[in-house]
Amino acid sequence: MMIEFAMNRTCAPQLSLPAFLALASAAGIDAVEIRNDIPGQEFMDGTGVGVLRTQLEDAGMRVASVNALQRFNDWTTEREAEARALLTFAAELGAPGVVLCPVHTAGHGWTGVQSETKLRTGLKMLRPILQDLGILGYVEPLGMPASTMKTQRMAVDAIGDIDGWEQFALCFDTFQFFRCGDTALFPEKIGLAHMSGITRGDLAPGALTEPDRGLVGATDRLYNLQQLRALVTGGYGGFISMEPFDPGVQQSVDLARQLKESFARVRSALSVV
Repeated sequence: MMIEFAMNRTCAPQLSLPAFLALASAAGIDAVEIRNDIPGQEFMDGTGVGVLRTQLEDAGMRVASVNALQRFNDWTTEREAEARALLTFAAELGAPGVVLCPVHTAGHGWTGVQSETKLRTGLKMLRPILQDLGILGYVEPLGMPASTMKTQRMAVDAIGDIDGWEQFALCFDTFQFFRCGDTALFPEKIGLAHMSGITRGDLAPGALTEPDRGLVGATDRLYNLQQLRALVTGGYGGFISMEPFDPGVQQSVDLARQLKESFARVRSALSVV
């Protein structure tokens, strides 16, 4: 596969889907990540999947993923119902897969052994659903202190233990990788990559939070270009999706130009690999 770029809905969650797709097009991007957690927008507003698919097709946009099934490693009857609904929605929308996020709330009280066991249980329960629908689960380690799955290695080991590589792939996030001080890369296991940039230098990596995440620029602290070069050199070929959460970025009146410049920076850096 060739490297392709996408835009996560977090780039401008306040826009309607048609307006967001127009923004992506203006930025030179033809693939997007749809989210299921934005109040008043697609999925949460009850708009039918057929309508959404038509809007995407009319805009000439592909779907890079649906983001995300939260707490996938805390399997319950309610989680199963949530998973079936979201994964079916993704399959009908034409998404290749759904991002899977672990429990990351403070006070969860899980021991290391419980985290490992619950992770494997969630993967085992999701595997037949994904198989029936013909889509992938993009397992995303999250690097915040309270996360129950911080590292790429933890995800790789668990997927291997359940023999799940036909139904799962990693979701690699440059911010999460930096935040938890991860060092092990598995480019051949990655199905989706997220990027965002950090400019503030007054916080230790573990103290950074989602609203600190902007676009990838000249003063980026996350070493995005080095991280992404390592992925591509290691054989990754797929979507790299911009995923900022900084409200200042999301509300910028010049966002299309800023996105275009940020993507150009990354594209130029990867063109030499």
